[in-house]
Amino acid sequence: VVSQCEVTGDTAEMNAEGEAVLGHYASIAGTGTEYDTEVDREVVDTFIRCLEIQPHHLVVDLGAGACQVASAIAQRVGLRQPVLCVDPSQEMLDMGRGLAGVKTHCSGDMAWINTMKEESVDRIFIRQAVHHFDQERLGDIFGGILKMLKPGGKLCISKRGDLEEMFPWPAGFYEERSKEEVTIEGLRDILRDVGFKKFMMTKNDKLVPTPKTERYQQFRKRFISWFSLLTDQEIETGIDHLEALHEGKYVPVVTRENFLVAFN
Repeated sequence: VVSQCEVTGDTAEMNAEGEAVLGHYASIAGTGTEYDTEVDREVVDTFIRCLEIQPHHLVVDLGAGACQVASAIAQRVGLRQPVLCVDPSQEMLDMGRGLAGVKTHCSGDMAWINTMKEESVDRIFIRQAVHHFDQERLGDIFGGILKMLKPGGKLCISKRGDLEEMFPWPAGFYEERSKEEVTIEGLRDILRDVGFKKFMMTKNDKLVPTPKTERYQQFRKRFISWFSLLTDQEIETGIDHLEALHEGKYVPVVTRENFLVAFN
């Protein structure tokens, strides 16, 4: 059963793609497939540094998933208020409900934005979730976020930069999916158009030898939503390609995350 929260400002009905995304996250909730217990310290530190988060700030994690990054930030900074974790998947939020320093709210992006007061939030971060937003309404979404931020507020968005290298995708798959997503530079242009004044970009980039058994299991469990669009056979074909390419027990894994910071 897929839990549906408020997903738009007008209706709780979802299109087929939205249903598929929620179904994907419901299926992996509780498995630990996508969200390791050990949160990437480098990612947490990057958000804290880029947003200059202080103990008195009210922080929102939009598209929070299992809330682990939010909890790590709250504890590292010593926030006086819990991070508000907003996500349309109740199953994912349930994974983070007991974590320290977080408060969960099940809602889609526009539905939540429409309930918030202007100039009520200090910092907002969106980690690897903006591709799930309604791409036709990004201007409305970010315009609403701008109004919500207090003077001097900041927004930080991260996007994966390693998808092309992650897996031997079927012919044409990567190119087709990429066309449907806004680049980090495109997001900056949208943010500028709605009124954000200053921007900064940075990235985390590393190469980690990973046990093949661990990596292949992530693929088979469809650890990111793109894999939910592949058949079992397509995944096995990709794994066979990697197995032939890399001898031994390990496969090199590129991890790259791009960060865009916007100032109001």
